[in-house]
Amino acid sequence: MNLLTNLFYFILLFINPLTVYSYDVILHNETEPGFKIYKVLSYRDGITVVHLVKPINESCIEPRIDLRILHPNGTIDSAKVDYPIPEYNFCLGPHRYYWFDINRSLPRSINILYLDIASASYYVLSITRSGYVLSNTYVAPISIINGSIYADGYLTTHTSEECGFMFANYETENIVMWKYFSRPDDKGNFSLLNEGRHYLQSSSNYYFIFPSIDGNFGIVNANSTDINIKSNEFINPSKFTFKVYVSFIKPVMESVDGPFLIYQSAIPHFELDFFCDTAFSGIGNTCLLMFNRAEDKNTSEVIKLSFQTSGSVFDMRKLGDKFVNAEIVTFNGLFQGGYLITLRDNQRKTIEGIILDNDGKYNGTWGFPPGLKSSGSFGVTASLNGSLRLVTFENEMTLKISFTTLPKFFSNDQGYENPHIKSTYPSIDSSIPLSITNINITYHLSVTISTNNVSIYQYINNDDIPILRQFVPGNSPYFSYSSDKKTINMKVLESTFNQPNSNYYIVIDGNMVRDWKSNNPLLGVVRNRWKFNTINIQDNFAEESIGRFSLTEEGTKSFEKLSLDGRRGFLSQLRIDLAKSIPVDINRLDYIKCCEYDYSQKPPRILLSLPIKSTTSPHERNVDHIIKDLDILIKHKEVTPISWFGTTNNLEASFGFRRYKNLLDDFKFHLIGIVIGIVILGFLYFYAKKKYPLGENIVIFKFPLIILNFIMSIMFILNNGKNVPQLFIPSIIFCVIPTIINFVMGVIIMLQEIKKNRYFYEWFKNNVDIASLFTILSGANLEMLNILSSQVAGIMLFNAPLSEVIQFYIFWGSFIGFFINDVPRFIIQVFYIKLVVNYDIIPFLTLSTSSIILANNIISKIYHAIIHLYSKKRKSIMILQNKKISCNLANENSSITVPRKIRKTVK
Repeated sequence: MNLLTNLFYFILLFINPLTVYSYDVILHNETEPGFKIYKVLSYRDGITVVHLVKPINESCIEPRIDLRILHPNGTIDSAKVDYPIPEYNFCLGPHRYYWFDINRSLPRSINILYLDIASASYYVLSITRSGYVLSNTYVAPISIINGSIYADGYLTTHTSEECGFMFANYETENIVMWKYFSRPDDKGNFSLLNEGRHYLQSSSNYYFIFPSIDGNFGIVNANSTDINIKSNEFINPSKFTFKVYVSFIKPVMESVDGPFLIYQSAIPHFELDFFCDTAFSGIGNTCLLMFNRAEDKNTSEVIKLSFQTSGSVFDMRKLGDKFVNAEIVTFNGLFQGGYLITLRDNQRKTIEGIILDNDGKYNGTWGFPPGLKSSGSFGVTASLNGSLRLVTFENEMTLKISFTTLPKFFSNDQGYENPHIKSTYPSIDSSIPLSITNINITYHLSVTISTNNVSIYQYINNDDIPILRQFVPGNSPYFSYSSDKKTINMKVLESTFNQPNSNYYIVIDGNMVRDWKSNNPLLGVVRNRWKFNTINIQDNFAEESIGRFSLTEEGTKSFEKLSLDGRRGFLSQLRIDLAKSIPVDINRLDYIKCCEYDYSQKPPRILLSLPIKSTTSPHERNVDHIIKDLDILIKHKEVTPISWFGTTNNLEASFGFRRYKNLLDDFKFHLIGIVIGIVILGFLYFYAKKKYPLGENIVIFKFPLIILNFIMSIMFILNNGKNVPQLFIPSIIFCVIPTIINFVMGVIIMLQEIKKNRYFYEWFKNNVDIASLFTILSGANLEMLNILSSQVAGIMLFNAPLSEVIQFYIFWGSFIGFFINDVPRFIIQVFYIKLVVNYDIIPFLTLSTSSIILANNIISKIYHAIIHLYSKKRKSIMILQNKKISCNLANENSSITVPRKIRKTVK
């Protein structure tokens, strides 16, 4: 049998004569004998952690966690985990597995799964790579099946740092319970994101879980008739049917695709085992099926299956006719392409490695000497940069780490650690201007947008927690294609790259894009690979200002329910979260002030005010830019950090962040212009008064005031009317209808005067154009017709001889217009100023002119009434005096004798 094995490897090497890879060795002396290698963990930053165990007997190991940390520079540190994990975890359970599991937790920690029988629970101990305990978290209850503890739970960590990890365990004999947890933060805390159940095809089927590129997890299991998978019991070969299924758990969506049948056979088999992994540089996923034929217990057969996430198998091949006494220990997809199979020969106590290319074809051995001796325990790990590390014991006291370089199966990587990416904008290590609004990624093949995210981070150095600036899901309208579908363009908000001289990197999740032809998810780009920086520019100084923002309807209701201390705590945390979202020094943001209500929103929402302090540093964002950034962040909160915090997520996106406008500050130039205009009108008035004192020269002020008010009313409707929906229709009604009424009345008055006043008709014949113009202007205010007879500055053009009857009609017509025009417009403006947050120059001028015209009309009508009453009273007195004189004369004629001369005169 050994001869057949050696012959097989000799034939492979003869057919594929490849270069023998050189390797380096590091030796580490232990302080005590008896250690065995349990697991080797490799990280993206080049650090390798070796977990050592020390057997006590055939069933138990010493209850401790010993770690060896191998750094990229070749130094090795020792560490122990100081935590009281119950000792029974370090003994083999009924299924010959230890009750604890250790696995890496990207990017820089380790998770240790263990049991606590006292509380009937699984826990996960999160530690640093140097053994420091970060947290201890309950994850699931222990399963009791048929009256016994069924503790075969284990952890599966995703290959992406952006994804979390999965815990799986039998809940019953045919149900696998799974829970998906978030990626631990810097303090080791993680949370349960989702959970579900996977139903096996038959009881106690063996299953295997592996991470998929798209952020999901594949679960492979087999079922058969008349045999027990992973057992030594064969029952009835004549009725044998063997099937392998794969399903894909989508933990975020709590759904499962599958099961998909990927292999079946009617040939009896004795024992089955399988390993699965994803193709990092290729397409799809790959599983190795390892089984022994029933007629020969000493023969093994290995089949490699490649399948898509849809369950479609696109490649199946045997990797050799027979593996004799060779146990496959590991099967891993490699980041540089291809696959690594690690074999252990239990008889010869040697280990071997076989490398397959992307198509699953034999490529060569792993670069270490064939038949490398092993004392029984070893560990193999491949780092991201293509370095293979083999950890063995040279002797009882010496740990041996061997290094070699794996072959690359793609040569077009541009630093993204993704063979599919050809180029990007911005390129790696480039400098970009501030506030660019577009990035793009060009692939070697045609792609289609999928569902996962592109995330943009800002960082100070690699040890600090990055700041998320923008994230965009694949199904967002922010993306567009080039014509050949090889370039993906993504819209970027102006607030994203807003910090000068700052470092950024972009993360592309796996399954952000898919291969156009096969629809299989493609690898993304991990953090700290696509890195670049913004240029260093100086910002102009801007004075401090105040901005306002609104809570959502739900946020308003929640805030109103809080106690006084709760409101203070919410506003304090909101200020902190806003500073993180911009980002800006929190001292630049003053304390948030509460509370006003915005009645233009239905139902009314709470408004908050945030003062922003200025800075004298030219390298910090000025106040104007901070206000603009906050407005963008809130309006697009679905793709910005605003939606990530519990406080800022309550901000109303449609409102944004608006500068609080101070009339004196914001409209000072407009006000200066108005004052200059009034001064000019004043000079014209005094000039007209001096030239012709008897004219109604006051029309120099009244005419522009009426015209300005009419124009502002129209501009208010067009520009600001919809800001308060409930005032929009009334604004139109009380502008259009009075204008029509005034115009019709003006036309009637002019026609009546032309018809009945021959002196006006003579004037009209000589001044048709001016008469037509003021007839039209009478639609703004009927009193515009009085200007025709005002004789302002003695101008003969304004010397129309209007009759007293027509002036009477104009007076009462303007009196009616006072109630249907001036008063409603003023009321609308008063309501508007109460219902809006930002008050603009147009409503300000409209309210100002309406107020002046309204006050003028009220006072002028009062004065006209006083004059009318005074004239009527004076006329009555004169009549009474005339009657008294007549009576006196009559009395005198009857009682005295008047001289003839006088009597004659009187007569």
